[in-house]
Amino acid sequence: MLHTSLIPTMVDGGYRVNVIPSAATATFDVRMIPDENDETLLAAVRRVVDNPAITVAYGERVERPRSTASARLDSEAFKVIEAAVTKIYDTITIPTMSTGGTDMAEVRSKGVQCFGIGPATDVEDTALGFAAHSDQERLLESELHRFVRFLYEVVVGLARR
Repeated sequence: MLHTSLIPTMVDGGYRVNVIPSAATATFDVRMIPDENDETLLAAVRRVVDNPAITVAYGERVERPRSTASARLDSEAFKVIEAAVTKIYDTITIPTMSTGGTDMAEVRSKGVQCFGIGPATDVEDTALGFAAHSDQERLLESELHRFVRFLYEVVVGLARR
């Protein structure tokens, strides 16, 4: 969340356990901070690899608009979310930047305030290393019901504004 990350997510090479592969590919998930330059990052990776026999390039990707506008904590939308958090979860609202991708980039680029919200995590599963997109992705039924009540409060609150 504080710097650009490159995570190998797919590695492919070889066809038998006793044969050294003649070729291999690796695919990385690249999560860039908003002001990172695509080409500068690619040049830095090439310098680190330092091997002209290895091709370092971006694969096919969908270009997403970048917006320098942050979601405002003094907006009407945030106030509604904050009130719903207090009512349903009886806690304070602490904004964080998610490490996940979002479809909000297109909307934010038009100047619309956007906030990502989601159901609370299962404390039991989190301690075991399970979370969104892990081997075991689940949510306690009680948390699902509470989240639906939370969403109801947010939608009604926004409609009132």
